Amino acid sequence: MRRKGERPLPVYLDSWSDSHPVARSIATGTWWFQAWLTQKATPVDRLSRTTGIPQQRLLTLCHRDRVSLAEIDALARAWCVSAGDLKASIPAELIVE
Repeated sequence: MRRKGERPLPVYLDSWSDSHPVARSIATGTWWFQAWLTQKATPVDRLSRTTGIPQQRLLTLCHRDRVSLAEIDALARAWCVSAGDLKASIPAELIVE
C-alpha cells in the first residue's frame, strides 16, 4: 500500500535458476503453474484480470493442460519474469506454438 505522494517502488524481473524457489518446488513435485502461482501469491481472479486470460482457462492450466506462447507472455508480464525464464520452468512438450 502506498501513501499519497510516495514514489512507486521499482519492480525487478525475477531470474530463473536451479536455486529459484519455484525450481525447488517443481523438483519436489509441484506442477509448474501451481508453483508460480504460490510463489507470486497471485489469486486466480486477479491473475485473470491482469493477463486477460479467462479464469476457466487458468484453472485448466492448474489441471496440467498445454500452454500457448501468448499465454506464457501474458503470465510472464503479470509475474514480473521474462518469458524465456518462465518457458524454462515449463516442460517443453506442454508448450504450443
